[in-house]
Amino acid sequence: MKGKVFVAILFIAMSGCSIINQNKALSSREEMLVFVHGAHLTSDSWLSTAKILKSVGFNSILVNLPGRNSSDNANEITLNISSQAVCDAIKNIDSPIVLIAHSQGGAISNNALSLCPKSNIKSIIYIAAVVPIDGDTPYSLLSQADESNYLKGINYDDDSGWMVINNKDLFVSVFTNSQSTATKNTIISQAVNEPAIIGEGVVHYNSEYFSKLNKFYIHTKFDKIISMESQEKIASKVDLDRSVTIDTGHLPMLSSPALLAREIENILN
Repeated sequence: MKGKVFVAILFIAMSGCSIINQNKALSSREEMLVFVHGAHLTSDSWLSTAKILKSVGFNSILVNLPGRNSSDNANEITLNISSQAVCDAIKNIDSPIVLIAHSQGGAISNNALSLCPKSNIKSIIYIAAVVPIDGDTPYSLLSQADESNYLKGINYDDDSGWMVINNKDLFVSVFTNSQSTATKNTIISQAVNEPAIIGEGVVHYNSEYFSKLNKFYIHTKFDKIISMESQEKIASKVDLDRSVTIDTGHLPMLSSPALLAREIENILN
């Protein structure tokens, strides 16, 4: 009996050592994940996804782009101003950087490469994102149907320069396929108006530099804002290392953060 107890204690102790060693390994991940949100969102949209990834060892920075406050001058929030915010967020990071860009954040991240071509930017993970090549505008590859869906709950205010959410129910209905009341309420509570002028910018970067980055794409199967057809067209223009598809609408970080975090972890592993 004493022998069995000793073996049991030894097993528990060894298991504990294994867990401690595993946690030590997880906490030593070198990559810094830099999350760049899309239009009509703030950095808060990434909180759940980043928290899950933190639990498996990934540190992150959530970039809050300019133009998130109604008091801002929307006509001053250009593509370059938005991209510079990404550069400012990563300027003191020396570890390998992984940009994780959603939707319009893909254009902002790509354009940032021309403003801060740091050698430690190693990878970009695009999530239902536009990925304009050098010399293109952010939305050049989107379809008429994408634009029509986007405008169902939004209109352009010519006087202020804002893309204004004028019907929250319609906005939610096209930005997510989730039927969860909690998810819908979260989207409504986090959604903000968006500076329209960002979409008029022209993306620039060094093509040779861009070609050396590891690039991944997470498709969102039930997306009405950037349809699967548009996503596939976008992805076909980029030399991707890998792509995956998840069964969500346009905002997986709000509707399915655990699923999204798992796919990001799988890509990075």
